[in-house]
Amino acid sequence: MDFRPSLFGFTLVELTQKLGSRVRALETLKWLYETTPMPTELPPSIPKVSWKQWQPFRQQVSLGLPTVKQAQRSPDGTTKFALGFGEQTVETVRIPAHGRSTVCISSQAGCTRRCVFCATKELGFDRSLTAAEMVAQYFMARADAPPQAPARNVVFMGMGEPLDNVDNVLRAVQVLTQGPYPQLGARQVTVSTSGVLPGMVRFLKESTASLALSLNATTDPVRTQLMPQTKTWPIAALLQALKDDAKVHPKREHFIEYVLFDGVNDFDEDADRLVELLREVPARVNLIPHNPFPGSPLTPPKPARMLAFQKRVRAQGLLCLVRWPRGQEIAAACGQLVLAESAHGFVPATV
Repeated sequence: MDFRPSLFGFTLVELTQKLGSRVRALETLKWLYETTPMPTELPPSIPKVSWKQWQPFRQQVSLGLPTVKQAQRSPDGTTKFALGFGEQTVETVRIPAHGRSTVCISSQAGCTRRCVFCATKELGFDRSLTAAEMVAQYFMARADAPPQAPARNVVFMGMGEPLDNVDNVLRAVQVLTQGPYPQLGARQVTVSTSGVLPGMVRFLKESTASLALSLNATTDPVRTQLMPQTKTWPIAALLQALKDDAKVHPKREHFIEYVLFDGVNDFDEDADRLVELLREVPARVNLIPHNPFPGSPLTPPKPARMLAFQKRVRAQGLLCLVRWPRGQEIAAACGQLVLAESAHGFVPATV
């Protein structure tokens, strides 16, 4: 195993210090992000970078690409990668749309949380990923994106709770949004959380990227059944953090993720309470039908019920979109990321 730091984890400032010149640092990033096909190792030399500066840097740093253990593509074009980082394997998903692709990044191998509707909990927790490992996931998926749908958006919504790994997530966001490479806009990067309040407060203070709160219920008792950490951080405390941020960053829009479960949180009363809860929160709501996995006792509502819930929320003035599943056929949809390994390699979970 190569224990040298990965090139993907360096900021432009750090590369400048390492190479002794901002020009050399920029040329290195240009080589990394513009070379086609995708580079697989650091070259003996890079144009416009002094050989004397490059050689010691090359000896101290690795490219840090993961091993592609499996790549699966669903009929809708969604691609799921099983990527190996040392002894750990995580899943990364590229979701195509008109004119762009979104890359869903994992922040941990396994997860520290026990949300009952998420398959990743079955893995337990192995370790948190480094910032370089997160950026490398984007790099791998970016290389897979077709020219008509380049990877322009990143969501930290894969395996793991990002805000239980807040140091590395903040650094990964910093690298992803730095110019001129990769130069994603802060609004093009979204970090999702199940509601880890200390991490939320810190993220909102230190980053200008978007935050998505996975709310999934309108009362603490119901949310506790779905997401046990609600006992520690109730709904009111989580939403207060968003309200406080709105005073400091009035133009930042938050995302409220609301996974719908049949007969659990999809009643008209829930729709009405959701609107009231978000009265002072600058947010849009994403309704997501539960994506089932083996052993899950929960089921998604019928499409008609989903649309009725959306209509009721929108009628009261709250922006509300339905996010229909993508990549279900390969277990790549929200809440379905769980590695299943057989003698023949990694296979998708069946539903």
